[in-house]
Amino acid sequence: MLSTLPDTSTTTADDRPVSAAEVHKLDTTEVLLTDWQHIGPDHFGISARWPARHRFYAEAAHDRRDALMLVECVRQSIPMLCHSAYATPFGFRQAWEDLHFAVEPSVLGRTGTDLDIRLDVRCSDVIRRGTRVGGMTMDVRASWDGLPVATVRTRFNNQSPAVHQRLRGAKSDMAAAHAAALPPGRPVSPELVGRSRAADVVLAPAPEQPPYTWFLRNDLDHPILFDHPVDHSPGMLLLEAARQAALARCPQTATVVGMTTRFIRYAEFDVPCLVSTAQLPAPDGRDGAQTVRVALSQSDQVVFTADVTTARV
Repeated sequence: MLSTLPDTSTTTADDRPVSAAEVHKLDTTEVLLTDWQHIGPDHFGISARWPARHRFYAEAAHDRRDALMLVECVRQSIPMLCHSAYATPFGFRQAWEDLHFAVEPSVLGRTGTDLDIRLDVRCSDVIRRGTRVGGMTMDVRASWDGLPVATVRTRFNNQSPAVHQRLRGAKSDMAAAHAAALPPGRPVSPELVGRSRAADVVLAPAPEQPPYTWFLRNDLDHPILFDHPVDHSPGMLLLEAARQAALARCPQTATVVGMTTRFIRYAEFDVPCLVSTAQLPAPDGRDGAQTVRVALSQSDQVVFTADVTTARV
């Protein structure tokens, strides 16, 4: 049931550090959040670092910041607040339902120095199942030195191990899922998708499909996208696929500044996943901006959609 709840988060008078376990990362160097505070009812402040350079979240070929690194900060905030503020046990999984973000384009051009980002997070529409949080909506306003950087709105559900097992069935067997995974196909040219390394390309050619269509590459050895074992294609991989597909479709506006996405079904390792695109009308009020609709599908069923906005920076 959906209800408006009293504040159930843990009150903290001082800053609390963030651990790798709280953000579901094995590599401690990939923890972008530094500390967090409880501000008020279901209201939190989180400090994060936006490195000037990163081995994956960087449009190195264009010397710009990568908007998806800010999204990764928000993604890390989801399990961190679930565990630390809402007493969710470790072993629970958080699954995205939808995500919308819009980044101030001028910030993406600020390179050469790390940015200390402040996330103002408000949680709402909290679902409670027994004593546990079953899902919620998060509204995030990101700022740097008091200046607005981005807005993010996302909804996710919070799955106990038993719920995840029931939803996934045999697919929840991690070893079996990895053993059955299709090998990643040959990557497209990195320059086509705004990348400098072939290892970071997540699209493979689909020559028998319509133009601007590719196959998703699940490289289970990728150190960032597959930092820890999972039984399906992770959400950040799907977002990266949407970004790369949009850049391939609109190379003249080579920076992603926003997305509106829906996570509909799990994307599986053992079934080919098509990444298709369609040009949408240009958004109003932004010179040179383009919007591309990206859809990922398996066995003729859509698993993920994203309306991706690109702009000149």
